[in-house]
Amino acid sequence: MDQVELRRVFQMFDRNKDGMITKEGLNDSLENLGLFISDKEVSQIIESIDVNGDGFVDIDEFSILYQMITNEHNEEEDMMEAFNVFDQNRDGFITFEELASVLSSLGLKQGKAIAGCKQMITKVDADGDGRVNFMEFKQMMKGDEFAALRSSY
Repeated sequence: MDQVELRRVFQMFDRNKDGMITKEGLNDSLENLGLFISDKEVSQIIESIDVNGDGFVDIDEFSILYQMITNEHNEEEDMMEAFNVFDQNRDGFITFEELASVLSSLGLKQGKAIAGCKQMITKVDADGDGRVNFMEFKQMMKGDEFAALRSSY
């Protein structure tokens, strides 16, 4: 991680420039970024990264939080790339035909059984439209049927 970038981001959170981020400062900064989390969750975040136990987040501790945030972002990007592989016609949805096609091309036995693909989609199709959107896809990728695929993304 680039130290200059880390310092720049830290300074955005460190409103009074004292080298420490308070619970309130962290909460305000996250809200300014459009991330609304409860006070309890903010406290839990601080507790989990507050290595020296002073109740504040210094730059070294902040690097832990920054790493957690960037890892989640990278995971989301990876998931979107995987979704795009399945969404062959780029309409924002995966049909059972698209699922079967990709699974077959990857040599996975699940791709040969259309009924199995329909069942996989039905299992995660929260809105019941017979297709999988990105949110449903993320849920599907967490399931046991896709353990082999998760390791490749």
